[in-house]
Amino acid sequence: MSIPFYDFPSSPILIIGALGIAVAIVVFFVAYQKYFNSPFNKELAEKKKDLIKEQKELNQRLEKIEQDLKNL
Repeated sequence: MSIPFYDFPSSPILIIGALGIAVAIVVFFVAYQKYFNSPFNKELAEKKKDLIKEQKELNQRLEKIEQDLKNL
């Protein structure tokens, strides 16, 4: 009894197609990374602005708490 094996065809079209898929995946990954790390990304700029605002508010609250502790 023999076990059948699949012979992978060595057609140049299949090799070019596989390389094309690999290149497309790499391009997608690089473009995704570059977009979300871009300074022109509006969502990232808004998030940074909100975080800076929140940091200022927290610093003000901390200063107030420190003042209250000194007054005790």
